[in-house]
Amino acid sequence: MILCHNARLLTLDKLRPVLERQQILVDNGVIAAVGKDLKIAGLPIRQRIDCTGKIVMPGLINTHSHLTEILQRSFRDNLRMEVWRGYRARTEELANPTAAEIGAAAALACAEMLKNGVTAVVDHFSTRPGLSEPKMMAIVRAFEQTGIRGVLTPSLLDRDFVEIVAAKRAARAQAKKPKVPWQEQVLPMLSHLKQSAATVSLMLGPSSPFSCSDELVREVVEMAEQHDLGIHTHLLETKLQRWGGRQLYPEGLGKRMQRLGLFSQRLSAAHCVWVNEREMDAMAAAGVNAVHNPASNLKLGSGIAPVVAMKKRGINVSLGTDGGDTSDSYTIFEQIRLAALLSRVNTENSDEWVTALDALRMGTINGAQAVPAWRGKIGKIAKGYRADLVILRPNLRLTPAADVVNQLVFCESGQSVDTVMVDGKIVVKDGRLLSMREEEVMRKVLPISRRMQRHYRALVHQEPPQSESTVRQLYRKAFDV
Repeated sequence: MILCHNARLLTLDKLRPVLERQQILVDNGVIAAVGKDLKIAGLPIRQRIDCTGKIVMPGLINTHSHLTEILQRSFRDNLRMEVWRGYRARTEELANPTAAEIGAAAALACAEMLKNGVTAVVDHFSTRPGLSEPKMMAIVRAFEQTGIRGVLTPSLLDRDFVEIVAAKRAARAQAKKPKVPWQEQVLPMLSHLKQSAATVSLMLGPSSPFSCSDELVREVVEMAEQHDLGIHTHLLETKLQRWGGRQLYPEGLGKRMQRLGLFSQRLSAAHCVWVNEREMDAMAAAGVNAVHNPASNLKLGSGIAPVVAMKKRGINVSLGTDGGDTSDSYTIFEQIRLAALLSRVNTENSDEWVTALDALRMGTINGAQAVPAWRGKIGKIAKGYRADLVILRPNLRLTPAADVVNQLVFCESGQSVDTVMVDGKIVVKDGRLLSMREEEVMRKVLPISRRMQRHYRALVHQEPPQSESTVRQLYRKAFDV
C-alpha cells in the first residue's frame, strides 16, 4: 500500500473543488480510501508520501494525439492542414522509419507527457506505407516501457478526401484505392492486448468520415460492437472539409454518419471545429464525445471549435494535443489554458465562458468519459478509481498560492510536476522518469528525425506537387461561399 498524506487535494467537485489535509490510500493500483483521518493503523503501508505544501490532482488525459509526429516536431509553419498533411506523409514515406524508430519516437512523446502530468493518452496511430503488427507493437511497448496508460488507435482509410472533392465524384476517386484488409492487422493486436496488457487497450480509428467509404465505416462499427471497442476519428477539422462535405453528401455529413451507425457513445471525434447546429444536436442525442485540440487548430489556422455550444447541448468535451508538428508539444496543461481562454473570443455572455474548473474537468474526468475503456475508472480521485495521480510542488508560477483551480489553469505549464503515479505505480519522482533514461531515448530518436529533416528540406526545394495547388484552389472556393 501507498499512503499520500497531508495533501491539498483537487476533487473537481463544483461545490468543494479543493480539500485540505487529505489522505489517499492506494492498494494494488486502486484508490482504496480518501479522507482527512483515515483509519490506517495496522495496514501494510510500504510507502508514505508527504504531500505537505503540495497539490495532488487526477492525472491529465490526452484524448487525441499522434505520437510519432514528434519525429517531425516543428518542421513546418504557415500551412493549411491539407497541405501540411501532404508534406508530413511524403517525408515519412521517404524516411521509412523502422518499428524500432517508431517505438523510440512514441517513448519520447510519452516521456514528455508523463513529466508534464499526463497519465493517459489516445494515440491515433498512422504510418507510411501502412499498418503493420511490428509497428503497432512498437507503440504498445512504448506505453509499457514508460508506464503511461495508453490506447492504441490504428488509423484506417481507403480514399483521399482532396482527390474526391477535386474529382467531384466520390465513386471515381474511391475506386483508385484497393481494399485494405485492415482486420488482419488489427485483430491480432486486439487479442494480444486482451491477454497481456492491464493499462494498454485498443480503439478503432477511421481517419475521418471523408477518408472512409461507407463499407469501411460499416466494418468499423460492426467490429466495435462485436468486441466492445471505442471508435475515434477526425471530424470537420477545416473549412475545406465543411465546404467539401456539402459537395459530397447532399444528405449532410451528420446524416451520413448517423445512417452508418458511427454516431454513438463509442465515438470520440477530434477537432469538431466546423460542426453545425444540426450536427451538434445529433452528437448530443447519440452521446458522441468531442475532443478539443485548441493549439493544433490555431497553428494550422483551422479555427476555434464551438465548445460553448457543444457544452450547452450536454456534449462531453475532452482535450487533445494532436501531434508534434501541429501543437508541437504534448502537454495538456497548455490545452486546458487555451480551452478556457478561447471560449471567451466569440461568446458574448461571460456567464457561458469555459471556467477554470470546466477546463480542468475537460483535461481529466471528461477525458476518461471519452474513452469506453476508461469510463468510471480514471479521471478523478475517488474510492474505487485506478490510482492515476499527479503531485505538484508549487514553483514560482504558482506562488503566492491563492486560488488553486484558477492558478492550475492560468499559471501552470507542467513545470511543477514532482511525482506521477499510473495505476498505483510511481513513474515520475522528483521530476525524473523512473522507467527509462531520458538521454537514452533522445539519443535513439535524433538520427531518424535528422533523416526526416533532410528529406523534408529536399521536398520544399522541389516543384510543389499538384495536390498542393489543388488544395489552394479548393480553399479559395470554400472561402468564397
